[in-house]
Amino acid sequence: MPLLDLPLLPERHVGHTIELRDVSFAYPGTTRRVIDHLNLTIHAGETIALVGLNGSGKTTLIKLITRLYDPTEGEILLDGRDITWMPAHKRSRVIGQLFQDPLKGSAPHMSIEENLTLASGRGGWFSTVTRKDREIFRERLRLLGMGLEDRMDQPVGLLSGGQRQALTLLMATFSNPQLL
Repeated sequence: MPLLDLPLLPERHVGHTIELRDVSFAYPGTTRRVIDHLNLTIHAGETIALVGLNGSGKTTLIKLITRLYDPTEGEILLDGRDITWMPAHKRSRVIGQLFQDPLKGSAPHMSIEENLTLASGRGGWFSTVTRKDREIFRERLRLLGMGLEDRMDQPVGLLSGGQRQALTLLMATFSNPQLL
């Protein structure tokens, strides 16, 4: 079964709009704007492509939306709600992220279970995982069809690249984000 067909998210109506209003960005210490007064609205179900030369701002735009960078000016809204300056820990509940390098979306020296605990919001660094939590983790991992449910104590850094990518997709969707 292809990974994208897996029911990773609970079924619910998904329909969200991301809007950038007059967003500009210049890297600190520079005056050249990589993004200059961008207005963009993306409605649920729309497919867009970001096309441009290296250094034209494609990745910077994504990093602005996910709050890895702060805009120089402008607003970023999700369903009309201003998320421009929302703290990262709150934004992570509404925006799930996947990285090209799956180790950037996980803690490679921590176990699969520990990574899932953090991603699920079921605990912090020193929390105890309940039996029910483990059952939920095992069931979600079982859906991936990679046998990871039997390796929950293994450090994420020992997984193959494909296994890490599948795990980070699961982690990014665990909190049922509005935007992925």
